[in-house]
Amino acid sequence: MIAVLLALTGFLLQAPASSLKITPAVVAQIDLGTLHGQIRQLAWSPDGKDFYLQTYDTNKDGTLKTKYHYSLAVAGGDPKPLSDQPEWASTYLSWSTGKTAPDDATMAIEIEQGKKTITATSAPMGGDYAKGGNPGATSGTSVESVVSATSQSQTVGVITIRLKNEVVGEFVNSLFIPGLTFGWGPKGSGLIAFAEKDTGRLIVMDKKGTKLRVDGTKSVVVPAWAPDGTRLAYLQGQGHNKYSLVVASVGR
Repeated sequence: MIAVLLALTGFLLQAPASSLKITPAVVAQIDLGTLHGQIRQLAWSPDGKDFYLQTYDTNKDGTLKTKYHYSLAVAGGDPKPLSDQPEWASTYLSWSTGKTAPDDATMAIEIEQGKKTITATSAPMGGDYAKGGNPGATSGTSVESVVSATSQSQTVGVITIRLKNEVVGEFVNSLFIPGLTFGWGPKGSGLIAFAEKDTGRLIVMDKKGTKLRVDGTKSVVVPAWAPDGTRLAYLQGQGHNKYSLVVASVGR
């Protein structure tokens, strides 16, 4: 039985990402208004029947304060509180959220740290014309506009994670969380799933850099592959702290 399962997994995943067929299905709804904290990580149980969901709160300075632990049935249902993270979840997360693919050190994530300036309202380029007025002798970015924008700007820390020159995660003035934006496929798959920068669309990429963009997805977090590689789970934001739990079948 194990040999058959391994052969099936190899048949499904030892192929370019573009040849895969991913069929999503919503299995549950998650409302953070009834739970604690923000989404952090998602893990599959070894038998593929349950999920472990971790959420968290931060201190005022943005550092980690508290972790919360929940279990969910893959078939659907409401999250149930746990006292701690199960051992099997720790094992799963150690390979699914690591810096390198589970069995291929050449697939390694690069981590960049830097700073950027953000503004509550951007300085208008082109002065009044950019704001809907008419261009004239005084066109340009006015001193008033610059002062206003500067007073609303701040320099923040940015952590960017890349694989094969592809951004697989960016954390702006927030806690760096491995597994929030990406998840490695299991051993032998040569795959990674991640949320596209800006849109949050789900993307699957193979070791050659070939990508499959999954249509109809957006605001994706915690992509997590089933241990046998035949399913891919993730949460999709629905606004107002609400998420759909999606389990997609993966085939060819």
